[in-house]
Amino acid sequence: MKTRILIIISVLFFVGSAYAQEMNKKYHDPELDREVLVGYCDLNGIEQGEFGEIFKSNYKIYETEPLIIKQIQSILNKGDYEITSVFADWCSDSEYQLPNFYKVLDEVGFANGKRKLIAVDRSKNAQVIDLSEYDIQLVPTFIIYLKGEEIGRIIETPNDTLEKDLLAILKAKE
Repeated sequence: MKTRILIIISVLFFVGSAYAQEMNKKYHDPELDREVLVGYCDLNGIEQGEFGEIFKSNYKIYETEPLIIKQIQSILNKGDYEITSVFADWCSDSEYQLPNFYKVLDEVGFANGKRKLIAVDRSKNAQVIDLSEYDIQLVPTFIIYLKGEEIGRIIETPNDTLEKDLLAILKAKE
């Protein structure tokens, strides 16, 4: 029995370690002649380096619309939503829109566990992640899912504001 528990703990530790090694992976982009994030990321990864400084600054100064935030919050709390954000740390639109979108999600209290963050290189490739199912043409792309089914996207820049565009997507499927 003790051996079995030890084996299970070892396997869990190994799987956890392997997953952690794939988070916030960097790749040297020869065209840019610098390291860029690729693959799955978390807040720790996007808050590092030059991109991180820009992220933190833009997050801090972005002002959300409180009435829209409350409407988004009431809808998101009623359903099984997930959001995938595909971005590039070399992209000026990502530098601006990703922190603003994160602020919207933070203000509505959207759980980190329901957010997926994927960084891509200049070819819109995430290296170890097959992105063909996402059909990414421009970054950033924010994909909203309800019960595992895509219900809408905000691509590159919002039509109005991030909050209003997100609310429109959510209301269309309410």
